[in-house]
Amino acid sequence: MRRTIAVVIAGVIMLSACSDSAQLLQPTSEPRLDVAGALGSKIAFTSDWDAPGVSTEIYIVNADGSGERQVTSTAGNSNGPAWSPNGRFISFHSNRGGGGFGGSDIYIVSASDTSDVRRLTNLTGLGLGGAHFANWSPDGRKVVFNSFWGGQPKRDIYVIDIDGTGLTRLTQDPDPLVPIDDTRPDWSPDGTRIAFQSNRSGNQDIFLMNPDGTGVVQLTSHAASDAAPEWSPDGERIAFQSNRDGNDDIWVMNADGSGLVQLTDNDVRDAKPSWSRDGKRIAFHRDVEYLGEVHGELFTMNADGTDVRMLSVPSFRGFHGFPSWSQGHDAVP
Repeated sequence: MRRTIAVVIAGVIMLSACSDSAQLLQPTSEPRLDVAGALGSKIAFTSDWDAPGVSTEIYIVNADGSGERQVTSTAGNSNGPAWSPNGRFISFHSNRGGGGFGGSDIYIVSASDTSDVRRLTNLTGLGLGGAHFANWSPDGRKVVFNSFWGGQPKRDIYVIDIDGTGLTRLTQDPDPLVPIDDTRPDWSPDGTRIAFQSNRSGNQDIFLMNPDGTGVVQLTSHAASDAAPEWSPDGERIAFQSNRDGNDDIWVMNADGSGLVQLTDNDVRDAKPSWSRDGKRIAFHRDVEYLGEVHGELFTMNADGTDVRMLSVPSFRGFHGFPSWSQGHDAVP
C-alpha cells in the first residue's frame, strides 16, 4: 500500500533540488538521481511514513532512491540507524523495550534477515537512562554511543563490545559541578580517534578523543552550534551540521579542524550528513514544505556541495531522515 501511494505521488510531484535556494522547497518537476557508479550502495534511514507522528521505523533504500524496504516494525520508535563496517548489520536505538525517549536502548538488526534483532544494551535497567546514536568501530567489534547518566539531562559517551559485554564510560565532566553534554560519537576509519559533539566549551562544538576517552581535542570553536560529526571514508575530513550562518547547514573540515567549507547555504534546515563509501557524495536530511507542512526529506549531494538531489518521496505528515550510507563492500543485495 505504501509503495503504491509513493508511486502515485512520485508521478505527480518531485522536489526541485538541483541547487540550494533560500526558500523552503516546493513541488516542481525534477529527475531522480542516477548513481550508476554506486551499484550495491545502500542508505539506511528513519521514517514515520506508515504512522506519522506516532511511530518511527528503520528503512533501507538504494542510493538512486529505488528498492525501499522496511527493516523494523514495532509499537515504539526506532531511530538513528548506523551500518556495521561490513554492511551486514544496522545498529539503532529504540524504546521497544518500554519507556519513552529516555528508555531507549541500542539494538542490532540483520540487513538481510529483519527477524534477526537483538538488544545490545539494557542501560535503563542499570540506572543509566536511555542509549542513543550508536556508531561502530572500524573492525566491527565495538559500538560507541551516548547515554543519559542516572536520568539526568546530560549525556556521556560509552563503548560496548558487540556481544554486550565491556560497557565502558569514555567521557567525564572536567568539573563535576558543571554538567557537560557529550553526544553523537563517530569512530574514525583507522580506529584511532572518535569525533563527538559537546557543550564543554560553552556551546556545542566538535571534539576528538582517543578510543579510551583520553586526549580530548577541540576542533571547532564558534558561538553557534556545531553538531553530528561524521568521518569521511578516507579519514581525511569530517562533515557536520552547523547553524553558524543562522540555520543548520552542512559543513566539512579537515580532520585537524582546518579548511572549513560550507556545503549548503539556504534558509531551511540541513542536518545529519553521511558519506558515501567512495567519499564522492554526502546524504543528509532537509526540511521540505509539502501540503502546508514542513518536515525532513532525504537528499544527496556531491562532496563539494554541488548537484543536490532529493532521494525520498514526500508524503503528508511523513518524515524521512537520519541517513546512514553503507560503507561495507559486502552490502547486502
